[in-house]
Amino acid sequence: MHSRIRSSLLFTALLSIAFSSVAGDSENGKALYQTCVMCHGDKGQGNDQLNAPALAGQYDWYLQRQIKQFKTKTRGTAENDVTGMQMQAMANTLSDDAAIADVSAYLAALPSQTTSEEIADSDLKNGDNKYNAICGACHGATAQGNEGLNAPNLAILSSQYLLAQTKKFQQNQRGYDANDKYGKQMKMMAGMVKTEADLKDIVAFIKQQGK
Repeated sequence: MHSRIRSSLLFTALLSIAFSSVAGDSENGKALYQTCVMCHGDKGQGNDQLNAPALAGQYDWYLQRQIKQFKTKTRGTAENDVTGMQMQAMANTLSDDAAIADVSAYLAALPSQTTSEEIADSDLKNGDNKYNAICGACHGATAQGNEGLNAPNLAILSSQYLLAQTKKFQQNQRGYDANDKYGKQMKMMAGMVKTEADLKDIVAFIKQQGK
């Protein structure tokens, strides 16, 4: 029994180390990022036509964790997750943790390119209520994120990306791996959004936080 407990604790510790963030060299990160420009843009602004999220201004610890998850196949291997599979291939072009830290540091230092968005036929009052009931405790009152809770900044992301990723959690294309602790948490929370209208309202509320 004690042996199993020790083994479990050791595995948890190793997993924590594997996905821990380190300080990076943003100058080297700028050079490495040139491989990513075609999809994510020269300013890290993202491209909805390519389903590529905005990266500029996102927390470096979050970017590091997501890239490592792609590399370790904790994300991007679900059936029909075409964009996830594409990103997994690109993540593998970063040779090691230092390279991941460098490109993440560069992106985190860039000014966010986010803009507020008006979403047609959305109910901001309902979005406010639903967001604060389901999302606000982790992601913050203005969707700014919270490192202590491992919650990324949502306000910098486009409405299209927010909608698509929430649906991926709901459809078991994210948060499916047993080792993806925070993804599993998010999958559970996404399941609390019961209707398409509620999801649309939540996203509409988030996209007003950039004003």
